[in-house]
Amino acid sequence: MTNRITKKHLEHRVKLLNELFGQRTEAWTKCLDGKYRANPGTFVLDCAYGGYRLSRICNEGGGEHDLTARGTARETYYAIGAYINGAQAMKDAA
Repeated sequence: MTNRITKKHLEHRVKLLNELFGQRTEAWTKCLDGKYRANPGTFVLDCAYGGYRLSRICNEGGGEHDLTARGTARETYYAIGAYINGAQAMKDAA
């Protein structure tokens, strides 16, 4: 029997990935004028049509660049894990 991978598991991994890369963990920031501005460079979890994928915000308007293909929760969990392992290897090598 395998353990189910939930959206909460994926969100936790995305938060860890943002911390490893020194990015904000929140995708949007509320400005003093009350408007929201996206945080470029932040990794986000895109959820649609029953699938998930890892994306990264690329501008202040909230545009996203897809980093992985859309897949199941388990596939996305392992894909995000590969990014985490790469980030940790970069830190260890520095």
